[in-house]
Amino acid sequence: MTLIKPDLHLLVLGISAIIFFAVGGARVFRSSNDFVPAYTGARCMLHGCNPYDASQLEQQFFYAGGRANELPSWDIDVPVYPPSTFLVLSPLALLQFPVARLLWFLLNSCLFVTSVGLILSICPQQHRWLATILGSLVLATSGILLVLGQPAVCAISLVVIASYLFLRGRLFPLASFLFMLSLAVKPQIGGLIVLYFLAQKTEWRYAAAALAGALAILLSAGLILHLRPRSAGWPSTLRANLAATLSPGGSADPRPTNQQSIGDTNLQALTSIFFTDAPEFNAVAYAVFSALFAALIVAVLRTNAAREIHFLSLAALSVLTLTPVYHRFYDTRLLLLTIPAVLTVYQWRRLLGALIAVLTVLAIISIQYRMQIFLLQRAEWQFVLPHKLLFILLLRQQNLELLILFSLYLFAIFSIRFTSPPPDFLPRSTGKSRVCAFVLRKGASGPPTPSSSTGNPGPAIESDLAYPAAVTVHRRGPAMLSAKHEGEC
Repeated sequence: MTLIKPDLHLLVLGISAIIFFAVGGARVFRSSNDFVPAYTGARCMLHGCNPYDASQLEQQFFYAGGRANELPSWDIDVPVYPPSTFLVLSPLALLQFPVARLLWFLLNSCLFVTSVGLILSICPQQHRWLATILGSLVLATSGILLVLGQPAVCAISLVVIASYLFLRGRLFPLASFLFMLSLAVKPQIGGLIVLYFLAQKTEWRYAAAALAGALAILLSAGLILHLRPRSAGWPSTLRANLAATLSPGGSADPRPTNQQSIGDTNLQALTSIFFTDAPEFNAVAYAVFSALFAALIVAVLRTNAAREIHFLSLAALSVLTLTPVYHRFYDTRLLLLTIPAVLTVYQWRRLLGALIAVLTVLAIISIQYRMQIFLLQRAEWQFVLPHKLLFILLLRQQNLELLILFSLYLFAIFSIRFTSPPPDFLPRSTGKSRVCAFVLRKGASGPPTPSSSTGNPGPAIESDLAYPAAVTVHRRGPAMLSAKHEGEC
């Protein structure tokens, strides 16, 4: 009797998933502070009240079976979600709060684990352990998102799954639908990613449909609120809530004197150290973001359409997404999209790839919050505050790491010439897929050798990846290959 050798990669990933479920499940039924405003706001949309009025939200919360000790502090968890969030979550609002919270926990858990598994499946297999370690760390440290009931888990998972489908060239209507839902729940999460796919020549219509669908959901939700007498004044209430969160000491105030800003990843958390007035530090932050975005566009336009560029571009955009507007520490799980790029760079430049991998882990698992607690317990926080450079190094590490990470991806795009995939980076080629493998290799190394085109033992990397253009060639078959398709592969 032959014994099946266990897959250690799946074992490690499975243990991380169990930790993820256990940490979230142990506390989710005593907390869910971030889910309450979204859930009660959705109930308000169904029952005709104002989803931005805390008193009306509390009333709906108690009607739904919520308890007083489960209410969040409205000074911290100010309701500022877009109306589209409430419309998407309205099916959950039909249920009592305990049941809705349980379903929300199960939905987010399954979506996030699925997104991790799918993104790892398109990574090169030669350095599979590196991908497994990164994916497992993301999973094992994300239980707090389930505890909070944070909608970011849903939005990030949908973006990652939809990106995977676009990269694989499969189920474009489903990918478009997932992008649409993500944009409707938290538009600041996947906006740049969808725009990237919109700019591609292949299947751009599905990205456009996602943007149009999200906009339609937003307008429909706003119209529903406007037509109800009790919620007709929702725009003014929302503006007041936003002003309260951004005012000095508010929950979204990025200034260094606000201890709550320790979890902010946006650039304002850095620029406010040097500029005290909100218009000034916002303008500087937007200027820096614009410069970085323009540099990325130039870098991508100067390169060929190699598949590695897709990985690096999405990775750089994932990092850049966390910088222009308000983002919290939990949004860094969007860096899950960068794992294929980490392995790509590591394959070409070991030292650079290892540095990017370390910075990715540090950006996701930040220690600056624990550092602030350490300083506060020893009454040393006030002594660090006046020293700007020291304050950044100790209490704005995550923001600094994101900027360095983006710069390294930009450097990789500029410096590594992906003229053609190296032999061991090609997907396993069988049947019709050998046609595209031949096109990818013929300019540099002639016809494919048996070891590189058939997946025989050797240095070949097994990857589950097929890019949209290449998949188009696969579907058409060898007879459709011509000179114009060479660039697509």
